[in-house]
Amino acid sequence: MKRIKAILLGVLIGSGLNPAAATPVPVLPYPQQVIVGKPLPPIGTAVAFTGSGLESGVTKRLAANWQLAGLNQSAQASQQTVTLIVSGKSAKANALVDGYTAGWSGKVGAEGYVLVLNTRHKFIAANTETGLFYGLQSLKQLVRAGWNQEITITDWPSFANRGIYDDISRGPTPKVSTIKKQIERMAELKINSLSFYIEHVVQPRSYPDFAPADGKLTMDDIRELSAYAAQFHMQLVGSFQSFGHFANILSHPKYQPMGETSTMISPLDPKARAFLASVITELCGAFNSPYFNVNCDETFDLGKGKSKAYVDRVGVAKYYADHIKFLYDVLKKQHKQLMMWGDIALQHEEILDLLPKDIIYLTWEYGDQKSYDTWIQPFVKRGLTFIVCPGIVNSNRLFPDMVMARGNINGFLKAGKQAGTAGVLTTIWDEGPMCFFHSDWYGVYTAAEKSWNISQGETGSFNERFERTAYNTGNGNYVKALFTLMELRGIPLTYNLAEQIWLQKLLPDSGKKLIINNQDVPKIQAIVNTGLTYVRAAEPQLNHTDGQFLQFTLQQYQLLMDSRLLLAQAADTYRTAQSQHNTAALQATIQAIVGLQARYQSLKETYRSLWEAENQPYYLAINLNGFDAKITQLQQLTTRLQNLIASSAPLPAIAAIGLDIKASNAFYFQNWLLTGPFKTPTPPRFLYSEDPAYNVPPKPGDMAQFQGKSYRWQKYISQEGGIVDLSDYYKNASGAVAYAYCSITADSAQAVTAQISTQAVELFVNGTQVQPGNAVDQDETPFAINLAKGVNHILLKLPTSASWNFAFRLDTRKPITNHKHKYSLNAKTSVHEAD
Repeated sequence: MKRIKAILLGVLIGSGLNPAAATPVPVLPYPQQVIVGKPLPPIGTAVAFTGSGLESGVTKRLAANWQLAGLNQSAQASQQTVTLIVSGKSAKANALVDGYTAGWSGKVGAEGYVLVLNTRHKFIAANTETGLFYGLQSLKQLVRAGWNQEITITDWPSFANRGIYDDISRGPTPKVSTIKKQIERMAELKINSLSFYIEHVVQPRSYPDFAPADGKLTMDDIRELSAYAAQFHMQLVGSFQSFGHFANILSHPKYQPMGETSTMISPLDPKARAFLASVITELCGAFNSPYFNVNCDETFDLGKGKSKAYVDRVGVAKYYADHIKFLYDVLKKQHKQLMMWGDIALQHEEILDLLPKDIIYLTWEYGDQKSYDTWIQPFVKRGLTFIVCPGIVNSNRLFPDMVMARGNINGFLKAGKQAGTAGVLTTIWDEGPMCFFHSDWYGVYTAAEKSWNISQGETGSFNERFERTAYNTGNGNYVKALFTLMELRGIPLTYNLAEQIWLQKLLPDSGKKLIINNQDVPKIQAIVNTGLTYVRAAEPQLNHTDGQFLQFTLQQYQLLMDSRLLLAQAADTYRTAQSQHNTAALQATIQAIVGLQARYQSLKETYRSLWEAENQPYYLAINLNGFDAKITQLQQLTTRLQNLIASSAPLPAIAAIGLDIKASNAFYFQNWLLTGPFKTPTPPRFLYSEDPAYNVPPKPGDMAQFQGKSYRWQKYISQEGGIVDLSDYYKNASGAVAYAYCSITADSAQAVTAQISTQAVELFVNGTQVQPGNAVDQDETPFAINLAKGVNHILLKLPTSASWNFAFRLDTRKPITNHKHKYSLNAKTSVHEAD
């Protein structure tokens, strides 16, 4: 009794009490209940495990896991023994644990544990081997951190299902060895399932030809990974995209006839059904989880394909639900429970009433919302099983938005817990060339923390425990570097950390112009330099490569900013040399460009090494093209300038050598939705489509109809800083009309002037045509427009002309930011979108 009283006189951390004054316990996820007592000599890494009455092999397996973590390095003389206790095996052992935490067996459940370290006892107690395993993970973290106080931890998970879902189809496809390392690291965070977004990067034996040769998982790979995950008390959950997002497979001529459209498989095609049944059946045999995710999200082409007449007759809900029922029956035969994304059912709620009641709905939303009722309540009110799916937002970004991810994970999980979610599946969408999983780990640790302990706030500082458990450091520099990088998310030029700054050309093509706005460059340079200072001082003792990926992104921004300044200066130098008929100043410019080229070559090799360390070759060659294009442009400019210096001829026009850079402080709109070209010399009278059903402001992938033909609205990003070259985008389209659409959200009703750099244009704002004003600049035509508070729809009709291009900007001093083709005109640049 004295022993217990002494411990209770220590510091109690957890259970809702305020431990702000205490040293945080270096465990992540943070335990539900912690009692810290008097000083204790550190345990050390040399630990022997013993237990009585345990199932054969339990002690051996847990000892092997300890050694896998690189522990047990100390001399055997300092070895200490930790006893493993399973409830019900020994009355004496049960009573010992009860002396520290009464009723512990009923409290910790199937995955929880009790961990006690003091001068008299060192043990882990649990109801199952899984509970012992999770107790061992907490012990690992304490030992690595050199913990030197008596401690009693009583711990259990807030959510039974705690998963990570990684996109391996639209960017990097990880190596099997990488996935094994992910499993090891996630298991230490008490994550118990891992799944993948799979479109075409698996190779079933029945259809072995659609998977990329240099980027896939075979059935043997998946079986191997499933068995490996099981060693870490983790399940590999099967997944296969089974409706939309099917373009990668349908692009093969052999499979094209199965398509409802170019992006969606046909639910009514017998060959398509046979294909899905065969592939899913094979995958069910390889993945070790009792669940299987058929995806079926974002089916943008519902009712737009070759079965349109049928869909119009039976309705979208029945058409969609019938396909899910088919997939449900396929999975039932394999004794798997169907999981599916919930977005289409939320758009057409009658689907929920047409489907079997034992489906698990994966409801997703990745923004930091005030309320998540929209994504939860339709399932709750029907008594359906659902899992909340927050996101680590990295799609089409140079680095994941960890500020948004942290807010989204905290908010969505809290709302899900209150509403009765069956678990958590945190998604990672590696869509784009710069999406590396090693950049996602801060978000994974955040998700692991909240998935295990939803009540945990900032006790002991999450960031401090993150650095301690992830890198075994206490200097704070990785987190400082990370959130210094996050400052770029609010600056217009680098808003949302979007990848389009990388996609933009460094130099214009010969005969063309490039617009750059360098107003924010000095601010960005200062942020990046600070971040680089922090990351170079991080000195991780574990997981060293995380910092290398973060440093790469900072160096990428640094090089892009240096390039913008240097090349704008090069253009000014050339214009001066041309006017003064003096080429001497160009020599220094050439040397600067040569240095820039060398830096891109070096960064390319860094990128290649990072990719090869983590991923299979698939997509690498395509992604390196982004570096090669910049290197080639710089090389070509260097050669042209050197040839001009060597000759005595007058300097040609700046556009002729590919250096016509226009520096401007104006914000030019670079992202649009485009459709067409409509084969008519005059703009049609309708706004968005000849078909009344589609004559509404479009979303990506929507259709416009004209004279019996369908035209898809496609996302477009200008690579010339806001100049949209329609003649280059639409080849051989003379005598035609193209449409361009974007939206502008204003925080109040206001009048602004739009400047458009083409004479042949019709401008519509919220469906009303705006007449042009009198031009002051011969290159731009002004349009006085009235923006309403909220979302405003901007539509340009653009008939072909001699130079079929345009640029669009607003005359305003207010900050303008955008996420894809959606722009915001206000002073609140902290509002971000996740999609």
